[in-house]
Amino acid sequence: MSAVRPLMLAIQNRDLDAARGALERDASQATEPLPGGLSPLLFALYNGARDIAELLANFQPMDLHEAAAFGDARRVAELVLADPEAMLSYSVDGWTPLHLAAFMGARDTTLTLIGLGAPLDAPSTNPMANTPMHAAIAGAAGESLAPLMIALGADVQYVGGTQVTALHLAASRGFEGLVRLLLGRGADRSAITEDGKNAAEIARERGHLATAAILDLVDH
Repeated sequence: MSAVRPLMLAIQNRDLDAARGALERDASQATEPLPGGLSPLLFALYNGARDIAELLANFQPMDLHEAAAFGDARRVAELVLADPEAMLSYSVDGWTPLHLAAFMGARDTTLTLIGLGAPLDAPSTNPMANTPMHAAIAGAAGESLAPLMIALGADVQYVGGTQVTALHLAASRGFEGLVRLLLGRGADRSAITEDGKNAAEIARERGHLATAAILDLVDH
């Protein structure tokens, strides 16, 4: 089993000074994949260590998944124009570039990918089995980014892993406007997740009572 390296610990602790120190001692940590294959830069973004990701971006050019998650629309466009098929590729943890951009709330990068033809409804290859719009709702700017993706044609009916829909995710976060939009586009308020909950129950469980009230209304 691989030992946990100092850079990985620094990222987990969101400790920029420790990351700098680790890289000064051994710069190879910046570019060596972590156990499981994830790049240190993506690991930093997943851990909310944006400043460490910015530090790591100086060590080698970002690949498409890294650039999408980082929000570098210019680098994304450059890579996609050189290899359009790359938009269909998956990261080691099962995401397309569009999933990653949407989850991180990178609006310009999300729009760049969609504009260049990234599939809006490509399911992830991990157990979540969800679409980029699901990723957007679960991510940093879901309330503003998901409506944009819906306007551009994202499927509001798609059912992901464990039977989770976009409406379930919007309910879990208390996004009232998005819930209304999804219902207006025909999302099924009675859909049940694998563990037997509808969207109203999920909202209520999370303390989003106004959202639950919207979902409890009978259709007119």
